[in-house]
Parts: sequence; C-alpha cells; structure tokens
Amino acid sequence: MLLAAAVVIAGCRAGAGFDGTGLDPLLCQAEDLPGAFMEQTRGDFTADDLGGLSRMPEERKAAYRTAGMQGGRFVFWKEALPRPPFASPVNVVCQVLSFSSEAQAAAWVAALTAEPEVIRDSGMLWAPMERATAIELPAERGRLFELDAAEGDAKVRLFALHEPRGRLVLSVFAGDRDGRTEAATALAIAAARDARLERGGATSGSR
Repeated sequence: MLLAAAVVIAGCRAGAGFDGTGLDPLLCQAEDLPGAFMEQTRGDFTADDLGGLSRMPEERKAAYRTAGMQGGRFVFWKEALPRPPFASPVNVVCQVLSFSSEAQAAAWVAALTAEPEVIRDSGMLWAPMERATAIELPAERGRLFELDAAEGDAKVRLFALHEPRGRLVLSVFAGDRDGRTEAATALAIAAARDARLERGGATSGSR
C-alpha cells in the first residue's frame, strides 16, 4: 500500500455536492511531472469526503467545515517504470481546495502543523501512521512538509506542499516507499505547474 491507496476509492465516489471540474487546469499535468507518469484517477470531493479519510473523521470534518472549506479537486499520477524488478514507483497527488474566502484559505495553510496526521489528512491520500514523523522544510512559497512513516510492511516517504492562492489552496504530494523521492520533486512539480499557468495566462485564485 502506498501514498495514494485511498485516492482510487475516493475518486470512484467523487464527492457529490462540489463540482471542481473548472479547477482541472490548476492541477498538475503530464508535462509538469519529472519523467513518465500515468494518470490513475481524478475527481471532486467535499470537505466531509476529505475529513472522512482521517482516523478522527468527525473531528476532522467539523474542523474543515469551520475553516470554510467547500471542497476540492484532485488528480493521482503513478510513475511508469520499466519491467520488474524495479523500485517502487513515485506517486503524485495534485490537489486544489476551495474555501469561502481568501482569508480562510490563507488561515488554513497557516494553521497546518508538522504532525503526521495533520499532514496526511490534508490531502486525498493514504499513508501509514505507525512510527510516523513529520517536519517542516524551507520553501520560498507556501509551506512544505516531509512525512516518514511505516506500518507493518507498508512505509512511505511523502512531501506535501501547500500554497494559498486567493480563495484556493494548491497542493502537491509526492512520495514512494523506498525513499527515492526528494523535497525537490514536489517543488519542481509546483514550479512547472506555475510556469505552465503563467504561459497560458490562467488565474489560480478566482473560484
């Protein structure tokens, strides 16, 4: 089991009550990713969908509603590797959260703490929580966290980058189970996404 094991399930029931299809240009595209990746799924979700993935679902749902989170959109990419044997693939989840106001989006990012469950619960993804540690790393824009955890045979090294943009929060999650992913991976994906948006003249905080 890896970074985005829960994403496939979430994508299949894509949160009723929030239509995030207009946010697709703000998610990472194949051209933004380092190397060859295959899209696994994408979909919409509500604040309750995101909170429901937590080990404290009711508490997290209430916190997200209070924070003004309306819902979001995500895409899950998996690295395409040659024939086995090979290392575990890098998994990437790109996500856009929509809030009721710019102030609420900024406040949600500012309130994030370097706690494993907080970082895991900030995205439509799965990660083991036994022997888990999280730290915040330097980032020129937004906030960057590293999560390392293991549970039985499952383990993950995950980097999470969150950036408020108007009423939106743009996020990149990148990780794998063999520790090949570096912080630079998430930062490079976000930079490539931003460069593409600037070339296309897209805005990233109007929804």
